[in-house]
Amino acid sequence: MSGRAASRPSPCVNKDNLTNMTAAAFLTGPVTPASNSVSWQAVRRRRYLLPTAAVLFAVAAPAVYAEAGNPLNDTVNVSIGGFLLDTKTKIRVDGEVRTGDEFDASRDLGLDDSDRFRLDGYWRMTPRQKIRVLYFSTDNSATKVLERDIEVGDNEYLVSATVTAGMKTTVTALSYEFDFLQRENYELGVTGGIHNLEFNFHIAAEGGGAQVAAENTAKANGPLPVIGVHGVWRINDKFYVDYGAQFFKISFDVYDGRVTDYTAAINWQFSQHFGAGLGWNSFITKLDVGGDQFDGSLRWSYGGARIFVTGSF
Repeated sequence: MSGRAASRPSPCVNKDNLTNMTAAAFLTGPVTPASNSVSWQAVRRRRYLLPTAAVLFAVAAPAVYAEAGNPLNDTVNVSIGGFLLDTKTKIRVDGEVRTGDEFDASRDLGLDDSDRFRLDGYWRMTPRQKIRVLYFSTDNSATKVLERDIEVGDNEYLVSATVTAGMKTTVTALSYEFDFLQRENYELGVTGGIHNLEFNFHIAAEGGGAQVAAENTAKANGPLPVIGVHGVWRINDKFYVDYGAQFFKISFDVYDGRVTDYTAAINWQFSQHFGAGLGWNSFITKLDVGGDQFDGSLRWSYGGARIFVTGSF
């Protein structure tokens, strides 16, 4: 009996020798599985964090490569200056029952050239992609004694009549550029965008003699899609050449015609953020318009030297 008692296991358990399973038996409360809410919250958080990080990276990417003053990898560039214009405008405004005469706005109405303000700029979204903007406006008016008869719409303005005429033209442009070729000192890309041409013309004459009081207005406002090329050649740290060409032939809605736009400039970067330049720009629009406010043709071109200052950031 004493031998059996010696070999019988003790009712007291030695906790130092417990396994994981036996240890679980000593838990005083019920065991419940961990909630899945924490893991699902983490998944949702990752779903939002990943797209957000991608957007932030895309916005910040240009800054990684940005070098102010270098036209090949700066982030923002703005140029402001004067445009010494040579403008040629030929207009024909048709009436409801008659076809109007084509006339030269400068020669026939005295609407001569003038110096105008122009703004250009771009934002480099990524090392190869840019968004470009342009704004340019002319506004002329004059009073002149006519040297020939001119028919505008259904009104006729007779020779020797005193007429007052005005013309305002505004060009705004928004385009996208992708630089498919980039090297250490030059880049070349393709562009595509919209040139919005807003044109307003009016003419009026007081009655007197053979002239009957008359007045006409004509308005055209429409986006003209263009495609083209653009390039930059950096000669050295101080000088670079900027050049581009855009064109399009359109037959859409009330418009039928073509648009061409050529530009070239040489820039002097005299400091890290600021420079100055001299350039040339030629913009030609030939349109036949069949709208409610303008039914006729517009042959409008401007060209001339540009003197400007630039800011690079």
